[in-house]
Amino acid sequence: MMGSEHLSNIIWTAPSLIGLNYYLHQRLGPLVMTKFFALSVASTIIFWSGFSPESGLNYRPLKHIPMKFDSWADDGSYYMGADQMAQSIIYFTLLYHRMWTVALPFMALDLLYYGPATLGGPGAAVVSAFMFL
Repeated sequence: MMGSEHLSNIIWTAPSLIGLNYYLHQRLGPLVMTKFFALSVASTIIFWSGFSPESGLNYRPLKHIPMKFDSWADDGSYYMGADQMAQSIIYFTLLYHRMWTVALPFMALDLLYYGPATLGGPGAAVVSAFMFL
């Protein structure tokens, strides 16, 4: 789940994971954030396993946009990076501040760009928002 091939991927994932984790730890406390982390990792692994490159089920309609900001193979042969973990904490922060109208369209855009294998990140954020907030 860690690693990157492109600097553009590191530019948005690393600050999101570090900064928003620090921010939410102050707001929600370490116990909630530990549960959120476990849920994010588990849901990411579940969706990556279900829509693995070998299954051929991960359809990505927007994968050929000009700017590449992920570290996934264009031919779908492998997944790489902390994109789903960064998505989960970004969306959880938005949902913490009740910005559903901002988060939901970006979740849909991520679904179109990454395919259903990305639903672990946004799914963990939505489930956590319903459980912890």
